[in-house]
Amino acid sequence: MMCSRTLRSRTALMLSVAFLCGVGSLLPSGEIGDLHRKWVRPKERDSAPQMARFEALQTPAHGVTEIGLERAICFGSCPAYSVTFKPDGSVRYVGIENVPHKGERKGRISDWEFHRLAEFAVKSGYMNMESDYDLPTITDLPVTYSTVVRAEKRKIIRNYGSLGPIELWALQQAADSLLAEVEWDDERPKSNAADELKP
Repeated sequence: MMCSRTLRSRTALMLSVAFLCGVGSLLPSGEIGDLHRKWVRPKERDSAPQMARFEALQTPAHGVTEIGLERAICFGSCPAYSVTFKPDGSVRYVGIENVPHKGERKGRISDWEFHRLAEFAVKSGYMNMESDYDLPTITDLPVTYSTVVRAEKRKIIRNYGSLGPIELWALQQAADSLLAEVEWDDERPKSNAADELKP
């Protein structure tokens, strides 16, 4: 599984470099990609901005050391869980209700994925958002908590019924989407110590 994660990361890196160098347009695409090729005129590409962004994600300066998300229990069948991401790619998940896995799980994502999420958190102005978005007159909407630690300062936001700004919703969706990328420790094949000693 680790090999496949490494292979996927290398493949993504190679495709990113290929795209920056202009080869991305040669890859197969669907109907929207076809429309783009028909409607958008090719122009001279200055790859410097894209390369600068690519290099910035390799050596991030966002200062974020933790991103967390919690979907709280609701009156219906809302998935309830919490997940925490760290810059080294480590992930801690706790499934509470209406989720495939209950209890604690640990795993990993690529540090590249963490840095993209962290960069978005900073650019979205997360640290300057309100700490509570609420609508007291309605009592049965789902609640999402999120947290970001940046420069040793923790910000926690309660977002009731997705009433917060669209940037907060987007950050929550992006954090959710990373769950599909996690390589869970309990799903890795267990190696046999005796087999490892064999030549």
